[in-house]
Amino acid sequence: MDQWTFPTQIYAGADSLNRLTEFNNESILIICDPFLKDSPNLLYVIGLMDDQNKVNIYTDVVPDPPITHVAKGIEFMDSVKPTVIIAIGGGSCIDMSKGVAYFGRKLRHMDIKTFIAIPTTSGTGSEVTSFAVLTDSETQIKYPLLDDAVLPDEALLTPLFVKTSPPNVTAYSGMDVLVHALEAYVAIESNNFTDALAQRAIELVFEYLPKCHKSTATDYDRMSMHEASCLAGLSFNKAGLGIVHAMAHQLGGQFHVPHGLANSMLLPYVIAFNCAHNLAVMRKYAHLSTKLGFGSPDISDRDKLGSLLKAIVKLQKTLECPMSLTDFGVDKIHSEVKLGLMADRALEDMCYRFNPYPANRDDLIGLYKNVL
Repeated sequence: MDQWTFPTQIYAGADSLNRLTEFNNESILIICDPFLKDSPNLLYVIGLMDDQNKVNIYTDVVPDPPITHVAKGIEFMDSVKPTVIIAIGGGSCIDMSKGVAYFGRKLRHMDIKTFIAIPTTSGTGSEVTSFAVLTDSETQIKYPLLDDAVLPDEALLTPLFVKTSPPNVTAYSGMDVLVHALEAYVAIESNNFTDALAQRAIELVFEYLPKCHKSTATDYDRMSMHEASCLAGLSFNKAGLGIVHAMAHQLGGQFHVPHGLANSMLLPYVIAFNCAHNLAVMRKYAHLSTKLGFGSPDISDRDKLGSLLKAIVKLQKTLECPMSLTDFGVDKIHSEVKLGLMADRALEDMCYRFNPYPANRDDLIGLYKNVL
C-alpha cells in the first residue's frame, strides 16, 4: 500500500514572501549565498521581518557544501539560538541549511519551530525533498543525506531572486529540473502520481527554460520554471532518481562540474542505455515523446525515443551547455584516470538503486567515456 503526503507547505507566487510578515517575536536566522549579502532583494526580505523579530544573517555558504561548513553553521546557530531558519539560495545553500537545521534539532536539541526554504534558482527542487548532499572535502566524496526530517517545513516560490540569475546558472539549473523529471519518470518507485508530476515538469521545462535563458524572460516564465522545479522535486522525492545522478555526483566531486551541467552531459547517453536494456522504459519514453509532440504516433518506439533524444540535445545546444568534460575545461588524460574510481563510487551512491536497470561497473565506465 502506497502512502504519500506533501509535508512541506508550499507558497507560490509574486506575493508568497508576505508569509514572512506573520512572524512575531522570533529569533530568525537567514542562511544565504554570500553574493546576496546587502543586496536589495535580501534587504527587502529582511524588511518584512526585522521590526517584529531579531534577525541574524549567515553567509558562509559554498558550492557542494562540505560537512565542515555544516559544523561551522551549527556553531553559529548555537550562538544566536534561532526559532526560525530561512534558507535563501540555490541547491547548495538549501542543502547546507538542511544539514544545519537537521543536526541542530537532532544533536543540539534546538527549538527550531520553522525551517523555510526560498530557492533562488529553478533547479534542485531541494525545497520539497528529503535529500541533502554534503561533501567530504578531503576525499571529494558526496554523501547524500536521506531523511524526512530534513524536509523544510515551508517553501516560498517567488520570481524575485531568479530575475537576476546569469544565463549559465539558469541553463544548468533548468537542465537539472529536466533530469530530475526524466529520471523519476522511469525510476523503480515511479507510479501514476509521480508520473503526472514528472510529465508536467518536463512540459514546462521544454516550453519555458529557453525563454528564461533570454533577457526577455517575464515573471510568468520564471515562475513557470520555479513550479517545474518544485513539481520535479515532489516527483523524484517519492519515485527516486537513477544513474544520471549517481554518476553526476562524482563529476561534481572530482572536477567541480556544476551539478545540473554534469546531469545534462550524461542524460542522453543514460536514457539510451536504459532503453536498450529495459523495453518497458523504452515504451514509457516513447509514449512521453508522443505526448510532448516530438515523436509522431505512427512511428516506431525506437524512432519516438530518437525524437526525444534529439529534442534534449537541441535544448542543450540552445542553452549553450558544454556537452563534455573537455568542453568544460577538464583535461581528458586527467579525467580518464578517474574513471574506475568514479564508477565504483557511483555504484555506492544512493541514487543508483532507483535506476530501472542494474548497470555494472563496466557499464558506468562506458557511459563516462561518452562525456570525456
